[in-house]
Amino acid sequence: MSDSLRVELAISCRSHCPVAEASVTVDGEIGDVSQAVVGGERLDEYRVPRETTGAVGTPVFETSEEVVYRTSRPCGTGCPCERIEAAGCPTTSVRAVDGRLVVSFHAPDRATVRQAVEALQGDFDVELRRLVASGGSEAESDTRVVDRARLTDRQREVIEAAHRLGYFEYPRRTTAEAVAGTLGVSPSAFAETLRAAERAVLDEFFPA
Repeated sequence: MSDSLRVELAISCRSHCPVAEASVTVDGEIGDVSQAVVGGERLDEYRVPRETTGAVGTPVFETSEEVVYRTSRPCGTGCPCERIEAAGCPTTSVRAVDGRLVVSFHAPDRATVRQAVEALQGDFDVELRRLVASGGSEAESDTRVVDRARLTDRQREVIEAAHRLGYFEYPRRTTAEAVAGTLGVSPSAFAETLRAAERAVLDEFFPA
């Protein structure tokens, strides 16, 4: 129990998750997403105010104040929640805003967190937003010094530029294209270097 962790990730995944897609077109955050697996289908339900436009899915319930929408897709499509669950971590909280899912879950150890994050990184931008050790408090985060020697000069330049321009803020103040333009590289080169830097940082937090 002493090694267990509470984790919160923000995952950019609008092309893989209809709720994340809906969060781009509706006004405000989508909170309290409910999930279930029925007959080989993954079902998600979320609530929005009745006057909301741009919602995705089928309305299944409504009151004078709100409408509940349901989305479905086949299991095995590699959605973020499915990948986290495959690491043995049921999601405890899911919400969506601006094309990103914010997912919380509990993991028995750092190796499991690393496994879950690596399962996501190949296809999504992933931000580790919170890491709380069992026995700690929600106000505490697990902080440690990252050895800058793990990063190449180029990786440090990319991370520093992204940080300075607000790429890691929530919601983001800039885009990958804008940061890449500032650095004079293509968006794909920026993404590749940033992913390598993130992996180096994760190696520091979650040693194999």
